Amino acid sequence: MVCAPGEEIAIVYLVYRSKFYPLRLSLALRMLIDYLAKHSHFPQSASQIEAGMRADPFYVKHGTNAMLPTGLKRRISRSAVKEYVKRLRLALELAFRDVGLNLDPRQVIVSEPTVMNEVGYRLKASVEWFHCSTQTI
Repeated sequence: MVCAPGEEIAIVYLVYRSKFYPLRLSLALRMLIDYLAKHSHFPQSASQIEAGMRADPFYVKHGTNAMLPTGLKRRISRSAVKEYVKRLRLALELAFRDVGLNLDPRQVIVSEPTVMNEVGYRLKASVEWFHCSTQTI
C-alpha cells in the first residue's frame, strides 16, 4: 500500500515469531529506512537517495496531516546518509540482540561499492506497510 503525501511514518517494527519489536529510530532514520524499503530493487548512492527524497511528494510533505506545531519534516542531505546508515545498523543490531537473533545488520542494510569512489545502499528485508488512524493508535 502506498502512503499518501502528508501521512507520517510513526514507527518501524522488527517482526519476529509474530511479535513486534519497535526499532529505536529518530524521524530522519524512519524516513530513510522507508525510502530504502520502497527502493530496494537496486542500490542507490547518497546523492540518489537525497535527490529521490527531495523529489518524492511523500517525503516533502511528510507528516503535514498531523498538524503539529514543530512539524514532522526532515531533509536528508547526501553527506548525512552514510552516518544515518550506521545508525540504522546500530538500531537493527540492538533489536536483533533483544530478540536473540544472530544476524549481521550489514547484511540487511547492504553497502555495495561501485568501480568508482561511490557506495550504493540497499535494504534486503521483507517489508510491509500498515496504515492506521489516530483513533487506533
